[in-house]
Amino acid sequence: MSINFGGVLALAGLLAVGGCAADRGYAVPDHVCGVPVDSAALAPLLPGGEGRTESFTDKGQGSVSCRLSVDGSTVLYLAADVTDRGTAAVSLDDDGLRRLGNPVLVDGAGDVTAVADRGAKAAAECTHAGQPRLFVGLVQSEAAPPRDALLTFLASWFPAARAALGC
Repeated sequence: MSINFGGVLALAGLLAVGGCAADRGYAVPDHVCGVPVDSAALAPLLPGGEGRTESFTDKGQGSVSCRLSVDGSTVLYLAADVTDRGTAAVSLDDDGLRRLGNPVLVDGAGDVTAVADRGAKAAAECTHAGQPRLFVGLVQSEAAPPRDALLTFLASWFPAARAALGC
């Protein structure tokens, strides 16, 4: 009896792909926290599980946040804020960024962008309600996904979140 190794490899590939899809009992969305995003950019940040939920908070004064949970556990936290220009919102001295682990400044979504082990943050000047302001966006992961995955998602989410806050 001969074994068709090509067929065995093809079957193993199908089972591996099917296994990954089976790990996620929910669809990866193309909108997060009320704004459109590239679902392919979001997928690497979401773990397997049965269900995904969002918890949105409008803090007022141009500040919103949202938690994405899978099976009841927060996996991703997003925050969007409009603040005063001149604020050092994205800095390697920022305690919040340092808590996310080993931040570095990179080219990215805003005028200034930083990425860390468990998150990414960007800021860009804008006009809000006729006033010169600064838009700040934060993506924080409970896991430690690859930094390029965090930056890819930030690049997808940041402009939509900025526009949603009227900036």
